[in-house]
Amino acid sequence: MQTLFYTAIALLIGALLPIQGSFNAQLGQILKHPFYGTVSNFVSGLLLLVLLMLAVRPELPTMKQLASVPPYLYASGFIGVCFVTIVVVLVPKIGTANTLIAAFVGQLLISVVIDHFGWLGVPETSISSARIVGSLFLITGLYLIQKTA
Repeated sequence: MQTLFYTAIALLIGALLPIQGSFNAQLGQILKHPFYGTVSNFVSGLLLLVLLMLAVRPELPTMKQLASVPPYLYASGFIGVCFVTIVVVLVPKIGTANTLIAAFVGQLLISVVIDHFGWLGVPETSISSARIVGSLFLITGLYLIQKTA
């Protein structure tokens, strides 16, 4: 039951991504550069996080804890900026569905590989015939969505 609840939350947040991508793309167009769409995304996100942290009041990490983090883990912010910026640039060119389905298929395919090898601290889940078939369906879906555009 817990897995179903978490899956529903993931579906809900996934449903918000096309809205976010469209909003950011519009901001980039109105403000005359895609970077402004990206900046507004992260500034508004930072404001929400500050409000949440003020409400929850989590304990701040110590300098020692911050220094103990492997530097590559901080790259997630760079990846986020790249993702949002590419969405801002591509949505006006190829549409929300084409942009996000391609990104989604890329995410799922690398996720299967990460799971299979247990990379990045995730539990190992071997590639199965069902995962291969599911991946092929994703690639087929990407092709069909792109073809109808």
